[in-house]
Amino acid sequence: MMRATPILAALSVSLFGVMLWLVHSVLKPAAQGLAPFDERGLGYSLDDAQTYLSTLDSTGKALYLVELRLLDSAFPVVLALLLGHLIMNQAANMHPWSRLVLVIPAAGYAMMDLCENALVAGLLRAGADGITPEMVARASQFTVSKWVLLLISLGLLLVLSMLRMRQEKGRD
Repeated sequence: MMRATPILAALSVSLFGVMLWLVHSVLKPAAQGLAPFDERGLGYSLDDAQTYLSTLDSTGKALYLVELRLLDSAFPVVLALLLGHLIMNQAANMHPWSRLVLVIPAAGYAMMDLCENALVAGLLRAGADGITPEMVARASQFTVSKWVLLLISLGLLLVLSMLRMRQEKGRD
């Protein structure tokens, strides 16, 4: 079971690294330095979205809709698998149902990120003049939910790791 850890970790780091490079070398310059929707963990307003969409050039829009969307479709799935795998390993001494429940935030993170990607693509296709307050609110809510669930997953992993170290230390 532990063989999956380095593979999932390497895939996660590789996908994240490529996305980070594309965002900082192409997407942010294409939007005059503005952060893309995905990075706005506290969400965004209609005005924020209109400003971003009117600033983003055609190269940035194409990158966001094709390459980044493909990468950001694989990344949350791989990261959620890694987090779930690590959580299951750290909770190895718990009841199987408890272990499954602890994986729910990681799975939820992946679902929120994938839905966010589809909603952001809709914003990009509609453009600054075609988006509605409802479209922006929904996409923003999924962005915030994604970040909250990711933080919960990381927090769970940290707590479980600390509990496991404490248990192992008590055996010595």
